[in-house]
Amino acid sequence: MYDVVIIGGGHNGLVTASYLAKYGLKVAVFERRNIIGGAAATEELWPGIRVSTGSYVLSLLRKKIIKDLELERYGLKVYLKDPGLFVPFENGKSITIWLSLKRTMKEIEKFSKKDSINYEKFVKLLDNMSEIIDLVMLSPPPEITEIEELLKLVKSFNINENDALTLARMFFQDGKSFLDEFFESEELKAALIEDAVVGTFASPSTPGTAYVLLHHNIGEVNGIKGAWGYVEGGMGAISKAIAKYAIDHGVEIYMNSQVDKILVKDGVATGIELKDGKIINSKIVVSNADPKTTFLKLLRDAELDEDFLRKIKALKSTGVSFKINGYTEELPDYGSGKDFKPIHVASQLIMPSIDYIEKAYTDARSIGYSKRPWLSLNIPSTLDPTLAPSGKYVFNIFGQYIVYGYDDEAKKQELLQNVLDSLREFAPNFKPIQLEFLTPKDIEARFGMMGGNIFHLDMTPDQLYVFRPAIGYSRYKTPIKNLYLCGSGTHPGGGVTGAPGYNSAVQILKDTGVLQ
Repeated sequence: MYDVVIIGGGHNGLVTASYLAKYGLKVAVFERRNIIGGAAATEELWPGIRVSTGSYVLSLLRKKIIKDLELERYGLKVYLKDPGLFVPFENGKSITIWLSLKRTMKEIEKFSKKDSINYEKFVKLLDNMSEIIDLVMLSPPPEITEIEELLKLVKSFNINENDALTLARMFFQDGKSFLDEFFESEELKAALIEDAVVGTFASPSTPGTAYVLLHHNIGEVNGIKGAWGYVEGGMGAISKAIAKYAIDHGVEIYMNSQVDKILVKDGVATGIELKDGKIINSKIVVSNADPKTTFLKLLRDAELDEDFLRKIKALKSTGVSFKINGYTEELPDYGSGKDFKPIHVASQLIMPSIDYIEKAYTDARSIGYSKRPWLSLNIPSTLDPTLAPSGKYVFNIFGQYIVYGYDDEAKKQELLQNVLDSLREFAPNFKPIQLEFLTPKDIEARFGMMGGNIFHLDMTPDQLYVFRPAIGYSRYKTPIKNLYLCGSGTHPGGGVTGAPGYNSAVQILKDTGVLQ
């Protein structure tokens, strides 16, 4: 008999397991794949080529979790990505966003002197906002059900009234209008808008995307706020470091152990049944799976209220992102040569304007996929020598949109060609030696996310904070006693943050009386 069994060995499940074991509970993790980490995994797809097949860059993992779980001691090493962004434009110009504020301001001057000055104000505002959001990341979701309550919460953080109103409005504002308030240059706005739409079936002008932009700017790497980085050994190295801590503190991790269902007796979770029929008894069950998988598949034999199930089915979780993993033997030439340059370290964005992204979105709404998708190309082996032999470059392409359910083989091949054509418009020499193309259906099959949504649920205002997962239950509890959630479908949402796993563990420790 275990104190706690955890369904899924994704990074959040491993974080939950680590904290529970740290406080003396007997914990076991059951992972259906033979690779730890869920979507934060590294896989050797071709001999000598190791790829982050799901998540691909790091920033949002909370500093407290890194420290508490001694992840650096257990092998976590992150290479700083500087510059962070590079965007080529159709007129042959480009913009590069550096970690250095002065260097970036000088770059922006090529397009607008006013924007260069306002960029400093923009960065300062985001820094102020990120400090506030950071406080609510590692805590239960605040009870925000009305705008007045939101304003009251924001003002409690002792910031000036203008910043408080700006932050409160970002929950409902669209990313495009937020950037319009600061900048006139379409090129700069194009370079900054990706964070507002990544992983969500939304366009830059969709309400709530300003908050999504903020969510992706609250991290840090190696002590530098707002920075992103490549993890040595790929994103799976994060999961391995957490798993090592967990094992050293008594957690039992079982691979190739798919959970078939959650066992419930008289409304109380009593354990799990594996695909092979083996019964695992436990006092508490924690699901790292998305809410739809948890309630519609794993709890299929439990008695759940029909109104509750309707809410589960209505959750917005349609995947629209695709991922291409591969390697090449030549760095992309954006007009300045194929030899290594700092821009090859950056996320190389194919999104020459906000209108370009809007068109990609409207295409997806009408035909299910983008004729000209927006793309983020990352080449982690420019910094990390462990991923590929010399002369070969591992790349990840993240892009949108292809809607789950529309990703049949014909559309998949057409979209792949659109991706390569779009990239070659700016880097004609880009030629993958090998690649794999993951649509939302493929993401669902590979990582177990129903609908292929990388955040489990869309990061929209109606599915954030106390509304996440928008089913009448929050704070990681469920209508089944002793069953908890710990995945990205709970507060504070998606990305490799570890925060849902931490918060779920704290809730369990309080409910069991271990913590007061």
